[in-house]
Amino acid sequence: MNSETDTATLLATKIEEVEAKLELLEKEISEIGLPAGYDLQKRLEALKIEEKALRRNFEESQARGEPDSVRLARIETLLRHIENEETSVENEAHFLHQSNPSSVILAAQAAAGAIELWRRGIRKVLGDIHPFGSSVFVNHTHDDLVTDYGYRDEPGKAGPAKAGDKAKP
Repeated sequence: MNSETDTATLLATKIEEVEAKLELLEKEISEIGLPAGYDLQKRLEALKIEEKALRRNFEESQARGEPDSVRLARIETLLRHIENEETSVENEAHFLHQSNPSSVILAAQAAAGAIELWRRGIRKVLGDIHPFGSSVFVNHTHDDLVTDYGYRDEPGKAGPAKAGDKAKP
């Protein structure tokens, strides 16, 4: 009877270790990203379901009071299966972390570099006062244009129409 309680305590600690390892695997797989981590994500979801079943079975055996040796043996078998599958997923995740970047990642990095170069060129030509993608004359008041760009109405020259001016026929 003492060995069954020791076994139950050992199983409880192993179940906690499995749960912690699943959380670490989930973080590692999310770092890998899609599409490479898609199959690993599916396997991880299956492992989470099996871990919940393992926890439920263990809690039911503990709720009955006296742990049943047959039930504990089944729980141990399920625990070993989960640990083996977890190790397999972990090895594949480590392998994917070590692999070279895919062509999609390389293309995205090249495009990001080209865009950054283009943005630096635009900033060098236009300076920092010209916001990206807006016209010089859009959403500016007359005072802003005079202050930022030096535009002035000179008397005697045709300037922009003012609100009080009448159109000449």
